[in-house]
Amino acid sequence: LIRAVSGAGKSFLAEQLGKGGLIFTTDDYFMADGKYDFNANKLGIAHIWNQNRVKDAMIKGEPLIVVPNTNTTRKEIYPYVKMAKAYGYEVEIAEPNWHPDLKTPEGKWNYDFLKGRNVHNVPEEALKRMIDRYEYNLTPEKILGEEKLETKYINGCIGYGVIFTTMVLF
Repeated sequence: LIRAVSGAGKSFLAEQLGKGGLIFTTDDYFMADGKYDFNANKLGIAHIWNQNRVKDAMIKGEPLIVVPNTNTTRKEIYPYVKMAKAYGYEVEIAEPNWHPDLKTPEGKWNYDFLKGRNVHNVPEEALKRMIDRYEYNLTPEKILGEEKLETKYINGCIGYGVIFTTMVLF
């Protein structure tokens, strides 16, 4: 999972980190004939659909799985981290940081910079709600409570998301 609000660069980061692996995003559910057709009434179904795709890939032992979603809260990211642990995947954390204005000096997503930047025409009010509910500084440990997972920070990226890689056992 790559965690960020709309317009922050999740898809770009996923392409960079997911080379040679599989990328699963909930937005894929809303793609039809190459066009994005979002329906908020189907968002819950779309998340379950994406979680099932990730689970199937883990069952098959795919070596690299990247999931770029907003994952604004612990509740949203929990199923992926829990699956990673259940299927023996290592959890790595990443969040876009391609521009210094992505976040405010206080470390919150910068609405003024991000508005109008997303490719799916997310309304400005929806972006504000995402920023308001965003739980900052989530780690796998915080997501799972007392359960422990190894955390890695990729290429100096600050923040959170989860990239799944299979563990090598000798």
